[in-house]
Amino acid sequence: MSNADPTRDLMFQHAPIGMAVTDSSGLILEHNAAFSQLLGEPGKDYCGDVIVDHLHTEDRLRGSELRDQLRAGEIPYYQVQQRIMHASGGIVWARFTVSMAADAEADSRFILQIENVTDIRRARELLERRALYDQLTGLANRVLLLDRLKLALAAHESRPTTIGVIFLDMDHFKVVNDSLGHEAGDSLLIELASRIQASVRPGDTVARLGGDEFVIVLENIPNQKAAEGLLTSVAAAVQVPVVIDEHEVVPTVSAGLAMAERGITAEQLIRNADIAAYAAKQAGRARVEVFTSDLRNSALSKLSIEAELRTAIREGELVVHYQPVVELASRQVVAFEALVRWQHPSRGLLLPDEFIEICEQANLVVPLGAFVLNEACEFIAANPRFGGRVFVNVSTRQIGAADLTRVVNHALRESGIEPHRLGLEITESGMLLASDDALSDLRRITELGVDLILDDFGTGYSALSSVLQSPVAGLKLAREFTLRLGDRSSGDRISTTMATLTKSLDMYGVIEGVETQAQYLLAKMHGWTFGQGFLFGHPTAASDIHFLDDGQVAIGDKVLGAINP
Repeated sequence: MSNADPTRDLMFQHAPIGMAVTDSSGLILEHNAAFSQLLGEPGKDYCGDVIVDHLHTEDRLRGSELRDQLRAGEIPYYQVQQRIMHASGGIVWARFTVSMAADAEADSRFILQIENVTDIRRARELLERRALYDQLTGLANRVLLLDRLKLALAAHESRPTTIGVIFLDMDHFKVVNDSLGHEAGDSLLIELASRIQASVRPGDTVARLGGDEFVIVLENIPNQKAAEGLLTSVAAAVQVPVVIDEHEVVPTVSAGLAMAERGITAEQLIRNADIAAYAAKQAGRARVEVFTSDLRNSALSKLSIEAELRTAIREGELVVHYQPVVELASRQVVAFEALVRWQHPSRGLLLPDEFIEICEQANLVVPLGAFVLNEACEFIAANPRFGGRVFVNVSTRQIGAADLTRVVNHALRESGIEPHRLGLEITESGMLLASDDALSDLRRITELGVDLILDDFGTGYSALSSVLQSPVAGLKLAREFTLRLGDRSSGDRISTTMATLTKSLDMYGVIEGVETQAQYLLAKMHGWTFGQGFLFGHPTAASDIHFLDDGQVAIGDKVLGAINP
């Protein structure tokens, strides 16, 4: 800038950002020290070089149209971002602000102000990546997945191939997290993500939706058979054993496959694959299901039942029926089991098999369980002639985090009954899977004076030692064994052994499912003290149970003996 005044020339040379003057062909006429620093060789003289020779090849034409407008006087200046090839071999992102020199005479001269915006660019790219990619695995997230699937569906309309979506849900992932810790769980997810990515084709998208759920978009897949073949490969890759914190884990997946249909949206296609994966998990895990309209109808039906169930709990459509437990020797009623029913406004009385599973899945079992507990306690309080107990089934979801002790305390306090009048039944499998928090909750309940009964004993394959270590006061032999009474083989031996065990441990033993006189006589002969089943009475509404003056109990049109208060 030889024609400039000394002050302006000094400002040019010592400016903190790169500055250069070029002619109309881009030849560098002057530059400052910051310009040399920016290109990676401080102190080097770049005069005589052509500026575009220091740019990335893909950026050399960028801004040419704006330069023409600047030369024609249509704009006062322009800005453009371009990549400078650093002397080290790397890339520097720079923002060029280009204007015409005010004192240009015969030849056009351009003044370039060049700022290093690499850090800003990287920060923006990082934010964009976080918005589109899963931070743990580096896979696409839901936002990017939907975007790519929408584009694929739009392009698919003009192609002979189709699109498939695979939904993968890891089996028993919670067990890894709970037993080995969340860091181990994260390590497993990273490994599985790598395996899935390596098993698909280069153009396919693999995404993690969060937790242990992954989705694969199969673009330009020939047909459903080809998609199923690829899914088989993915599942096989996932199931290779992996060592996590010195523990060998054999991961499996429940997988669902859905194929694109005419007019389907990205959200609907993913939902269809999710429905199929859920069906696979319900069928026993480590399975593959292909989406069908029947699966959709089943899912819609469950959704409808869930909505109705929420209304039922809120509107008081649930009722509790009571089935007697008798002393086998006298056939006196010593207890009742409280069993929930749903008085559906249009479908009539529904048994638990028709709604309990959905109740568990929808996290409605906690309010449902509290309702049954309160009803059972009120039943005892409303019948002072009855001196026995009422047993209430509890789910593992009610224990621990849900603070069952608090719920039981509330029910006892509101009804005013003694704690020993209430018993809680938990399944053998539920007891085996109970967490430390759940076991602590159960111990607090027993300290209140409420007995715990192990329900459906014999179906959970637990060792007797686990029963002895649990805070239980009794057990119920599962109905499956009652059906085998009289086989003069394992059925009779198991029944006799369990009856002897309960007596030797001074436990409360009940044989369930007694439906015939022959089963009743065999149960007594094997040494069982208490029995329950249709032979003695079906579950009955509280309004149809009457406690008579002579100590007997009238259940519907049937009269049974009863213990006195």
